[in-house]
Amino acid sequence: MHSITKILILVLVLILGGCARKGELSGGQVASNAQPTTSSIPDVSPPSAPILATNTSASGFDINKVPVVSPQLGKFPYFGLIEGYRRGQSSNKDVDFDRYEFFDGTKIITIEGRLATIAADGNNASAFQVFKTYESLVTGLGGVKVFEGKAEDMDPLRLEFSDMRHRYPVYGTDHIGVYMLRMPESEIWVEAYINPNQRGPYYLTVVEKKALEVKASLLPAEEMKKELDAKGHVALYINFDFNKADIKPESQPIINEVVKLLKSNPGLNLKVEGHTDDVGTPDYNKSLSDARAKSVVAALRAQGIADKRLDAVGYGEDKPIADNGSDAGRAQNRRVELVKTS
Repeated sequence: MHSITKILILVLVLILGGCARKGELSGGQVASNAQPTTSSIPDVSPPSAPILATNTSASGFDINKVPVVSPQLGKFPYFGLIEGYRRGQSSNKDVDFDRYEFFDGTKIITIEGRLATIAADGNNASAFQVFKTYESLVTGLGGVKVFEGKAEDMDPLRLEFSDMRHRYPVYGTDHIGVYMLRMPESEIWVEAYINPNQRGPYYLTVVEKKALEVKASLLPAEEMKKELDAKGHVALYINFDFNKADIKPESQPIINEVVKLLKSNPGLNLKVEGHTDDVGTPDYNKSLSDARAKSVVAALRAQGIADKRLDAVGYGEDKPIADNGSDAGRAQNRRVELVKTS
């Protein structure tokens, strides 16, 4: 009797074991028709770190994936140099408004705003230390790493403004680290640039994104007339699309004042001169300046000024009024002048 009981128990165990395995596949995989179970174990996963919005797709960096943060910051440019480094004697720049082209590994991202570039002189840090230092500082404030990699991948031809500054990707050994903070009202972009084969100086560029604060006032028609009578010419700073002769909408008020000047002085005839800085070839600059002068004349004629009262000529870089060796000087040289002809 005991033997029969033992046999029945053994059979029952085998039947139950077979049922338990119907929902399993070999190798421990769960069959597709298996039902999920609810676990009572609480989620103890660590909190998520700030998103590292690196170039994980063909389109590159996506700012919409970057968290908006409100860190406590000190004085611009916010980030100091690595211990043992000092500000160099050259290649430094600190301006209220400029543009800088950052590379995200796929595309160029142009940021306008306050800019500082510091040439950090020293030789005690590796490229890896430089990049990890600024990555740590930025991500510690809630920002992200945008890109770390070879400068040669940037390709100079991708730079819309052809402004290489301290960056020389043609050398093939230089590396770039790019990081950014996204805040409610602004963005702060940081670039560390170094040659990893040389434990030497590095370049730190910081741009705080902001709109241009216009500090020049509109020169009214009456003031133009006074300068024309006194000097025979007056300089105007009209904004054009980059490398084009199209007048930007924000410069329309200047055109309107020239129209007012000519309509209130019917005996006044003008030559409109176009001028550039020395960036680019002389032939290209002359052609561009001539096209821009003609564009201004066309805008004046469109408002009823007679053809015979106007003439247009471009001088390119031939007649500078300031030193082309500085940004401020080049900005003064990029101008349109009205010259009184009668």
